[in-house]
Amino acid sequence: MNGMNKIEIFLIRHGETEWNAEGRLQGWLDSNLTPTGRLHAEKLRDFLAQETFHAVYSSPSQRALQTANILTNQKMNIIQDKRLQEIRLGNWQGRLIEEILQNDSKRYLHYTESPELYDPDPESERFEQVSKRMGEFLHNCVQKHDGERIVVVTHGVAIRALLVAIRQLPIQEIWNTGEIIGTSLTKLIVENGVVMPVFIGKTPHLENSH
Repeated sequence: MNGMNKIEIFLIRHGETEWNAEGRLQGWLDSNLTPTGRLHAEKLRDFLAQETFHAVYSSPSQRALQTANILTNQKMNIIQDKRLQEIRLGNWQGRLIEEILQNDSKRYLHYTESPELYDPDPESERFEQVSKRMGEFLHNCVQKHDGERIVVVTHGVAIRALLVAIRQLPIQEIWNTGEIIGTSLTKLIVENGVVMPVFIGKTPHLENSH
C-alpha cells in the first residue's frame, strides 16, 4: 500500500423503481426505473458533468445498469460486478412489504429494527455476507485504481453494508449509517490504505428541484 495516491469513490444508489414506488422488496429481482427515477438520474448526470471519472462500475441488476447508462450518457464502458448486487431476500423478493408484515412479521421486524437478530431463509443473505462482498469489491478497486476517481452504482442495503464494514461497526448499526435514497451520492476517499467517508447519502442535484 506504500506510495498510494488518493482514490475517490462515488457510491450511487440506483434511481427510484416501480417496485420502490409500490412498496415491494426487490433484492436480486428487478423492476424498471420510474420516470422520477430516470429524471433524478439525469439531474445527477448533469450535476457530475464537470467531473472526470476513470471507471464506472455497476451491479448487474437492470435498475442499477439503467441508472449507470443515464449517468455515463452511454459514453463509458460500464464494468458489471456481481458483488455490487443488493442483499438477496429469497421468498420476500417481489412481494409487498405490507404482505410480508402480515405473514412473516417477526422476521421482517428483525430485518428492519434488530438486524443482529435477523435470521434469513436459506435462499437469502445475511447482512454480514453483503458487507463481506462489498468490502472485497472495495479492496480490489483500491488496488486497481491508484490515484483515480471512480463511480459505483449499487443499492441501498449494499451501500450501508459497506459503510458498516469501513467503520468496523456492529451489524445492528446498519440502518443508522445515514439516509440512502434513490440517486444519492456517498463519497469515500482512500488514502494510505485508509478508507474515509467524506459524506453519505447527499442529493445536491435534487435540492433546487420540485
